[in-house]
Amino acid sequence: METKKADIFQCQTNYLELKQVISFGHYVCAATFSPSTKHLVIDGEDSEDDRILGIWQQTADGNWSQNGKFREHNFRFEFNRSENTLLRTSSDGKVTVSKLNSNGFWEGAVVLEHSPCLRGEDNVRVIAGFSPRQDKIMTYDYWAGKIKVLPVDSNGQWTPLTQTQEISHRRHWGPQQQPFKATDHNLLTYRGSTATIWAFNDDSNCMEVQKIIEFSKWIWSAQMSDDEQYAVLFGVDQAIFLGCDGDGEWSQIGEVCHPESYSKAINKHIKGYIHKASFNASRQYALSIDSNHIAIISGYDENGSWEVKTEIQDCSDVRFSASGRKLLAQLHKPLSCNKTDDPLDQGQTPDEHSNNCYESFIRRTYKSFKLWDCSSNGGRLDKVQTCEHSGSKTVIFSPSENFLLSYGVESNFACIWGYDEEGNLVEKAKAFHRGGIHYAAFNAQGDSVLTRGNDQVVKIHGLDSQGEWQEQLVVKHQRDIRDGFFSDSGHLAYTVGLGGTACILGRDNNDQWMKQAMTNLADGYSIEGAQFNGLDNHFLIYGKKIDKKDKHQPGLVQLWGLDSDDKWVEKEQIKLDYPVKKAEFSPDNDHLLISCNDDRRGYFRSKNGTVLLWKIPSSPGEETAHT
Repeated sequence: METKKADIFQCQTNYLELKQVISFGHYVCAATFSPSTKHLVIDGEDSEDDRILGIWQQTADGNWSQNGKFREHNFRFEFNRSENTLLRTSSDGKVTVSKLNSNGFWEGAVVLEHSPCLRGEDNVRVIAGFSPRQDKIMTYDYWAGKIKVLPVDSNGQWTPLTQTQEISHRRHWGPQQQPFKATDHNLLTYRGSTATIWAFNDDSNCMEVQKIIEFSKWIWSAQMSDDEQYAVLFGVDQAIFLGCDGDGEWSQIGEVCHPESYSKAINKHIKGYIHKASFNASRQYALSIDSNHIAIISGYDENGSWEVKTEIQDCSDVRFSASGRKLLAQLHKPLSCNKTDDPLDQGQTPDEHSNNCYESFIRRTYKSFKLWDCSSNGGRLDKVQTCEHSGSKTVIFSPSENFLLSYGVESNFACIWGYDEEGNLVEKAKAFHRGGIHYAAFNAQGDSVLTRGNDQVVKIHGLDSQGEWQEQLVVKHQRDIRDGFFSDSGHLAYTVGLGGTACILGRDNNDQWMKQAMTNLADGYSIEGAQFNGLDNHFLIYGKKIDKKDKHQPGLVQLWGLDSDDKWVEKEQIKLDYPVKKAEFSPDNDHLLISCNDDRRGYFRSKNGTVLLWKIPSSPGEETAHT
């Protein structure tokens, strides 16, 4: 991993300072910063049989030195919050906990043996993660159906629990199943028709059984809320809701059974297999939706009993808003679908049937959505409102939840919805695009909407001083739109076209959206990606040259920044001999990372992989000399 080839790039200016060139003999799989930018982690190969995970640490003088090197087929890793512990999962079934020693180097502390699995990330079935409080590590071995827990003691040592009863868990892979993740206090597992809730006991240093639930049917999946106080069990057409009281006792708080639905296509009644269920933020209500596109909303009544509130037919999706105060259901025009036959008749397993029914969700003609108010007292769903938008497939809330945005590829407009003086949901504005709309979004403030369609156009609508939505900007590219997004702050946006053009969009002194800069990559370069940094004062695009005569497909990274007049100008252009795999800013906005491989044709034919680490000047306009 020595520096082999520092002349693979050419810089246009001296804006950036080169801090590190890290080369691999075969390929760079991934390169990324840790969340605090203290560490740089590179997954690469010196040969097809020599996979390496290398770690570099930023020193006090701003330089970078390697302080870790692991030779194994790593597929997942995670730092703890303080970044002095590293959790690695390898393809041979090992989970390793490494810690920084007093000399600042990584050393292995604990190794847990799990079932080996096939090579390839998609086949990794051992999952490991830190709990939210960072005081536990949990590992889940899918093949063996076992969960192991490692708490950290007062000396900072990770030691497996003195577990007298094995934690057995056999989950399925249906669309309603959430990814496994570590928890703080309570853990929900299931196997067959039995679900178990475990609680961590500090005195005995083990997970103890808190509640066993015997289900009347085979459990398809189970979910626990993030606060670990509520859970739901799925049993084909039945959902059971569980809650935990102030004394830590778990009990069933509600149950819903989805009805059979008559199918004209096969002239019989069929079961509705539940695809998802969830609580709202206040846990006052719960929803469930099945493969027959029937959604049931249930919740507490004014006496504290659980009851069904409403049943929604022809429902393609249903969800609560982030605050939990609103409920949104998307409706569709039913289409005949032979995949809703009973799986026993078709010879399908429940998981296969579940996936087939889930896929049929997208083959619908969407026509409207309904919105309920869930904020009133007394357990009532108030003031349902129905809005029509034929051809829309997606409806989203604004951050404030005062507006909604509906769009779809089968509709020639995106619609912004809001409330009138009487509280009725009404159409506020439309953004028209020929050929349908494949993306639309609010910015972080919720006062602007970006839409992009199949007509090579990006539009931004904004709220004016009178509270009216107005079209403020239209950006036309010569070819199809590749990307178009708001920055994380919501104050900027960018668009990228397939023809090698990119635009930086911002607001003028009158708060109107406008084009602030535009670049057109020359010499046949295409743009593969773009990104603002977290401070919104730098912007990068990267790509490669489309030249069939040149098998290496050389890469290019272009860096833009603000000058002393707050105008966007090109700060640096880096041409590379290799195609750029990825370019990104560090989380602290101080560095630029470029990873590239020397052969465009694929994983097994690459001969070299290189990562370039650059220091970005701390203030706009500041330049440094190359090292």
